[in-house]
Amino acid sequence: MRWRELTDGEWAELSPGLGDALRRAGVVPCIRPREHLFARLAGLWFGRAPIMALGRTIWWLGAAADFAGSAAMAVLQHELQHLLDYAEGRLSALGYVLNARDWRYGYVLAPGLTWDDLGAEQRASVAEDLWRCEASGETARAAALRALIPWAR
Repeated sequence: MRWRELTDGEWAELSPGLGDALRRAGVVPCIRPREHLFARLAGLWFGRAPIMALGRTIWWLGAAADFAGSAAMAVLQHELQHLLDYAEGRLSALGYVLNARDWRYGYVLAPGLTWDDLGAEQRASVAEDLWRCEASGETARAAALRALIPWAR
């Protein structure tokens, strides 16, 4: 398989609002089950090639033919948030490289936190955490995350 679009099952398992936001932004996600050259280079630093989202494509070495029904849906949702950020102009490849704020994954869900306060990896981590909370039934935390994410409100 050289590349694929999302399966019907994957679309159905996304947190409510993300699929609509992607469609409104004109994003037709493409998953390539191999590593991007830049991911291979990053792997020299990190010890392994990371999953990489660029533009409308998710480069995921060994990506499954369908993530529906698996915990990997949380990671897929993380990567899809990056694609949405690219489409909405919040993220560019060069901007990511140059802006260290975009590299941080951790965040504190505190009163007053806004979507604009978060860097690219933090926004994607919030989207990933929302999927995990919904899947595990953590309704209070899921509600707080939905209140933060524009497409989930």
